[in-house]
Amino acid sequence: MVNLFIICLKTVRDFMGMKLLLVLTVAVWLYLLKCEKNKTLRVIFVYAPLITMLFFVCPLGYKIYELSRLDTDTYYRILWTVPCAMVTVYGMVRLIGEKAKTRIIGAVTCILLIALCGDYVYDSPLLYKSENSYAIPGDTITVVDALREYDDHPIITALFPNVLTLYVRQYDSMIRMPYGREVFDLRKDYTHPVYEVFELPEVINMKKLLDTTREFEVQYIVFYAGQKTDITPEEAGLKYIDKKGNYTIYQDPEIAELIKEWEKYYPG
Repeated sequence: MVNLFIICLKTVRDFMGMKLLLVLTVAVWLYLLKCEKNKTLRVIFVYAPLITMLFFVCPLGYKIYELSRLDTDTYYRILWTVPCAMVTVYGMVRLIGEKAKTRIIGAVTCILLIALCGDYVYDSPLLYKSENSYAIPGDTITVVDALREYDDHPIITALFPNVLTLYVRQYDSMIRMPYGREVFDLRKDYTHPVYEVFELPEVINMKKLLDTTREFEVQYIVFYAGQKTDITPEEAGLKYIDKKGNYTIYQDPEIAELIKEWEKYYPG
């Protein structure tokens, strides 16, 4: 129980940031605790945040969340329900005064304080200018469009390199993949047979790759220019479809033929 309590406290620290913005929110909350007399507003801005935080840091709350069969990695999302912004803004406006003019001053003051206490996120190296309106790498769109131009089936199954896997279904949700973002979660001991033969080896064994992809009925395989194979995809029996930038698209004729057989019984 003690360990769970420490985990919960660390989660609060990581989520809240333990910076000046949190200090401002706590200071305003203490002011409302003392001065707010309206019972309804006290429930919303004083009691609700406190009860939520107590539930969150309580090991029993963690256990209840766990017993509900929800992923404990998402436990931090309970903190989304703590109305920090509402508490801060309402408290600052109330502190300034009751008149409309002074409330405007309070709102502007609160905005400036929040801005000064926060961080300028746009200078982060993790952010970059979007290449398109989908806010995903342009290579994803180019490769998926090439697949769609070649194959007009509503649903197709394709294998993509890691650098594209995370974005494909954001652009086209009708494309199936043998695995998705779950293989990137280092917190979980999860892998996939196709991932193991496609991404992990320095040199891809084409026989192992095709034996595995055919188990999952993968019709298209997209190779990145830097991926090495023991024999060329053509020598392994794949059909060259197109090349877009650093990506080359191949079709597995065996799976393509299998799909044609299905269409005799399941048209479309």
